[in-house]
Amino acid sequence: MKIVEEIGVPALFEQTAEECVELAHVCMKLARKLRQENPTPIDIPDIMSKLDEEAADVMLCLNILRHEGYLADVEYMDKIMHRKELRWVERLEEWKK
Repeated sequence: MKIVEEIGVPALFEQTAEECVELAHVCMKLARKLRQENPTPIDIPDIMSKLDEEAADVMLCLNILRHEGYLADVEYMDKIMHRKELRWVERLEEWKK
C-alpha cells in the first residue's frame, strides 16, 4: 500500500496511536458536554462531527494495519468483540446486584 511504502510501518503505528488519542480526547469532551460538567464552548453537533472525523481516522489506520497483515481478519475480530460485549453486559448485570 502506498501509505506504508512512503512512511513505513513504525510511522503507521505512531499515526494510529496519535489518532486513537485524538479520538479519546473527543470522547472525553463529549462526556463533559453531556454531563454538563466543566463547560466547553463547543456544542454537541460540532463535537459529534469531530467524533465522526476522529473515528474515521482511527478506522483508516486500522484498515491499513489489517491490509498489511498486522491485524486479524474482520470475522475473527467480530468474534472477539462479541465475546467482550457479552462479558461487559455480564459485568453490568453483576454490578446492579
